[in-house]
Amino acid sequence: MRKIVIIIVVIGALAILYAMRDSSSVKDADKTTTSKNSNFRPDPSNGTFMIDNESITLSAGRNETQITPTSALVEETVLLDKFAYGDVNADDKEDTALLLARYGGGSGTFIYVAVFVSGPVTYRGSDALFIGDRVAPQSISINNGIVTVDYLDRGPDEAFAAEPTIPTSKQFIYKNGEFVEK
Repeated sequence: MRKIVIIIVVIGALAILYAMRDSSSVKDADKTTTSKNSNFRPDPSNGTFMIDNESITLSAGRNETQITPTSALVEETVLLDKFAYGDVNADDKEDTALLLARYGGGSGTFIYVAVFVSGPVTYRGSDALFIGDRVAPQSISINNGIVTVDYLDRGPDEAFAAEPTIPTSKQFIYKNGEFVEK
């Protein structure tokens, strides 16, 4: 009988330690989704963006659209894993700057920059602006409302098959409800 009580106490103690470990890991995971001032970080993975005058709605960071109704070929738009957080529309709410890649129908990989901007009620995606074909994004940042994208590109006479090696930077602002190059 005494052994059974000891076994129950040990199992109970292990269960409590396991529960405490799980709750602390959940708290740590929550810390990564909030900013230094505890604001919500907008998640653009289900946002709608305008790319080349076409409305593209992402689902879990992806969108696939048939190129023609009878074609097996699809055009795929993918949310890349580089984000920046900050206020781009001067409303004291955090917005997200992001990169999108578009593939399909050819050999190109077209890179776009966009913002997921706070509005009076909810967040909405902006027009996506073309960065380049088969460029290599390095970083994206927001500083004083200015979105900066750093990437590697090719020289004007280099083929698209050449590896991009030239450091390039572009800046963008959100002005009068539009996302535009600075």
